[in-house]
Amino acid sequence: MSYPGKKDKHSFHVDVRLHRFGGTFSGAFPEFSRPEPIGFYSVNEAREFQDNANNSCFLRLPHPGDMPLDLNAGIENVQRKGVDPDYHDIYQICQYIYNHQELLRTSSTGRLELPADFVTLRGILRQIMSTPYERNRDYRLVATRFNGTIYISKVETEEQRIEREQMTRNQLDLCSWGFKFEQYCTTQIPNTAPITNEPVNESKEFACIYRSKLNGLRLIYGAEMDCIKSNVSIDLNDPAQLRLAEFVELKTTAHNMTKKQQRSFDNYKSLNWWSQSFLVGIGTIVAGLRDNNGLVHEIKEYSVRELHRHKPWSPAAMATFLSDFLHELRSIMQRINDSHAIVMIDYSADRNKILYSVLRDADVKPVLPEWYRRMMRGSAQS
Repeated sequence: MSYPGKKDKHSFHVDVRLHRFGGTFSGAFPEFSRPEPIGFYSVNEAREFQDNANNSCFLRLPHPGDMPLDLNAGIENVQRKGVDPDYHDIYQICQYIYNHQELLRTSSTGRLELPADFVTLRGILRQIMSTPYERNRDYRLVATRFNGTIYISKVETEEQRIEREQMTRNQLDLCSWGFKFEQYCTTQIPNTAPITNEPVNESKEFACIYRSKLNGLRLIYGAEMDCIKSNVSIDLNDPAQLRLAEFVELKTTAHNMTKKQQRSFDNYKSLNWWSQSFLVGIGTIVAGLRDNNGLVHEIKEYSVRELHRHKPWSPAAMATFLSDFLHELRSIMQRINDSHAIVMIDYSADRNKILYSVLRDADVKPVLPEWYRRMMRGSAQS
């Protein structure tokens, strides 16, 4: 996405290098309430929002005698996900809120308000909290504030666009291996064998909406979920059953890691695994250990609680940085006090710096869809 007009850049006042690999972080873990799932939705093969749990599934691990699992099986027929339009993810969160207006309250002026300081995606929170250790990849976010709530979405940078367009067949296949592993390990009906002879469709998703609080900031965010661990069917429309559902994350990683692979896992992959699961209260990650030919030889469980042990990164530093970032962004948005302004946030890994600019151009695509804004205005005048 390109942005017209002159954009003055301002410093985003956070300590990007709050903690360095292997150093001691003396700060306490910030107050973070246990994430609570308050809703869910599916995304179909056309990447359309569906207000149901049609794409939810249950964990059913292969028998050890089924090893190795061939992640290349049927890969020639895989249905890969296309490129989503800008703000696709945040629009789906808006659609969920639109469909579930019981989440809203009416202000004294007749406008509808969401009891949240931020609405975003789990992936964005994960990216922010990983910033102190990110040395290679830039990122760009956009934010807008409407009726007291700040909405954050991601934007593809030019570097990311080029990287995506230049992906080789081997790189695409490597991405597809993760989806195939999920197919081997999940079923839509508990205690039934997974269907593994159908083409994998990478466009379908099941996501939950979570509510949490970080150092006084009220957060609502969506997160794609892999599967539920249960031997019986669960009615996710029952709030009590949804809250008690035990979600599990599925991953693949190298089998018999080399020293280089182990260092990469300890320094980067493990912190991403931890933050991704921590933000939605997942306790267990199930990983398929694969070789370079896409054969899974072993399935290993990782405890999210123990994942940080003997690693050079600090969970407390990551959560502290996320808190600092969101508090700074809230201060910026309150000073701007313009419901149509977009704040574009750019992280530069090379420069160890985060800058932001304020966009008010009429031809810049709004972060929030107009139908959502109309709904939130309620009985108040535009």
